[in-house]
Amino acid sequence: METDVLAEVRRLIAPEEGALADARERVPAALAPPDPEIGALLAWAATTCRARTAVEIGAAGGISGLWLLPHLSERGVLTSIEPDPHAHGLAAEAFAAADVATRVRAIQSDPLDVLPRLSDAGYDLVLLQGSPDGYAQVLPDVRRVLRPGGMLLARGVLRPGPHADALARFLDDLANDEVLTVTVLPLDGGLVLATRGPDPDDGEHGPG
Repeated sequence: METDVLAEVRRLIAPEEGALADARERVPAALAPPDPEIGALLAWAATTCRARTAVEIGAAGGISGLWLLPHLSERGVLTSIEPDPHAHGLAAEAFAAADVATRVRAIQSDPLDVLPRLSDAGYDLVLLQGSPDGYAQVLPDVRRVLRPGGMLLARGVLRPGPHADALARFLDDLANDEVLTVTVLPLDGGLVLATRGPDPDDGEHGPG
């Protein structure tokens, strides 16, 4: 019965057709593509924060990007950073098949090399996925590139295994961050939703 309900939810709220369905067939489970209902949540997030510019760290074979792009503003751009050549190639293929490649900056590189080059407060949404080892390392740059009111999503933060210590550090850093308002949902192996507020010192020095 539970499986039937989930199938109906996916049919009504998270349908996947065309290039997205084709990409789903190609992407191996090892790349941890988001399930359709998580894809719908990504779309909700992009709509809710009125995203024009988004960054994903880990491309999930293009699945997450294909969920996000239709919900960015008309000229919105996705920056997709993927260190693994195979995963990057699958994502590029998915974007080309969906005829959205012109709206994607697909970068095959280490996120730690790319993120420092992105503009301060220049992005409305950031998605972290893939290997969680580097989540804590990229958090300072993620915080920097998000505009006030922007949204951070991070997948798989409650998954057990060899990444537990790295994830604990990431969650501790989030909990102690003065500009991020954070919650964790027990979905998708643990899903962080966070919004960025203004810097603590903003507005402290008004007209004298």
